[in-house]
Amino acid sequence: MVQLRYAGLGDATAAFAALAPLRERLIGMQGTVRPFGPDYLILSAVVKALDTAAYHFTREPDFFALKPDRSKTGATPSDRA
Repeated sequence: MVQLRYAGLGDATAAFAALAPLRERLIGMQGTVRPFGPDYLILSAVVKALDTAAYHFTREPDFFALKPDRSKTGATPSDRA
C-alpha cells in the first residue's frame, strides 16, 4: 500500500490514535445532553469531523472502530499508538 505523507503531520495513524480519547470523551458528553438537541448535534458534528479527518489522512474508513482481532482483548483505538 502507498504510504501517504502530509507536511507537518508525520505519522497520521499515530496522530489520530492520540485523538481517540478525545473522541471517546465527546461521545460520553453526548450522553449528558438532550438527545438531538443543539448541544448533542454540535458534539456529533465534532465526532464526525474527527472521523472524516482520520479517513482523509489514513485512508482507513473506520479508523476509530475496534478491529475484529483486537475487540476480544478490549483494546481501544488509542492503544494503536
